[in-house]
Amino acid sequence: MKRLLAFAFTLGALFAAPAAMAQATVNWTLGDVDSPSHWGPKSAQGFAENVAKASGNHLKITVYPTESLYKGKDSLDAVSRNLTQIYRVAGFHVAGEAQILELMDLPLFVPWDYDFRVKLWDALTPLYRDFFKKKYNIYLAGILQAEPRMIYSKASVKSLADLKGKKIRSAGPVETEFTRALGMVPVGVPPSEIYTGLQQGLLDGNWVADAPHYYNKGYEVTKYIFDVGSAGAGFFVLVNQKALDALSAGERKAVMDALPGYLAALRSGTKDGAINGRQLLLKEGMTAVPVPAADRKSMQKLGVEIVDKWQKRLDPESHKIYAKAKEMIDAYNAAKK
Repeated sequence: MKRLLAFAFTLGALFAAPAAMAQATVNWTLGDVDSPSHWGPKSAQGFAENVAKASGNHLKITVYPTESLYKGKDSLDAVSRNLTQIYRVAGFHVAGEAQILELMDLPLFVPWDYDFRVKLWDALTPLYRDFFKKKYNIYLAGILQAEPRMIYSKASVKSLADLKGKKIRSAGPVETEFTRALGMVPVGVPPSEIYTGLQQGLLDGNWVADAPHYYNKGYEVTKYIFDVGSAGAGFFVLVNQKALDALSAGERKAVMDALPGYLAALRSGTKDGAINGRQLLLKEGMTAVPVPAADRKSMQKLGVEIVDKWQKRLDPESHKIYAKAKEMIDAYNAAKK
């Protein structure tokens, strides 16, 4: 009798095990550098909800905003090692590991025309996708570029002369070089520490775009917007390929079907930020200051010099990505003349 009961228990366990495994929840994490109210984490949250619904709640993605999962500088490494499964990686944060990810951050390089930028992002995606696959075994879901970057100052500013010697938070190698070339003192601090740095006087100002400056409450610690409109941080939505391959067919389909909507929401966010971010700051009492023509000319000259030096340091494979971008940008600029 005991043997019969033991056999029955074992047989029941064998049948129950597959069912239990089928119902097991897979937990992923998704990192972002911006605050919860910013379009980045908000888009990520919508993506996570869509995946949960499509997978019957078998795949749960937890979103970690404001670098609360991994710092931006560690994001590429974290995805490549499957320490996090998805991260919206900023190119300037990881340019020390992969120089070509800083392409869209080059000063005054990519024109601000949203429709053109979409064409550029789409044209570069296959090239970047191949780059990430070969070098990191990462799946690139897509790329985008945040709004143009301005300098936000605590003290009154009317020209570059007013910013000489000021401590300005910069992000990434080329923006740091550009800041120094313009006569300011670049200071590197994580995004999560910018507000405190400005509040405590460790910083006199910072580079960022209107919408994130608003969402991070930068208007509380700066009063002036020097309207440079340079670059716009490049972002890469990266997925660990090993984690993707380990999913069931249904879970993988849920992720792949939801990724285009996530990218579309991110891109919509950067467009909306460029259109409405300035008004949000002005309503909070900030003052926008146009860049004088002489300063603009100096900036453009320095920008060209920095881009030229930057592209000469690229390896041959990465240079192909730069060459494609420059071809499209040159054609766009020529058509506007």
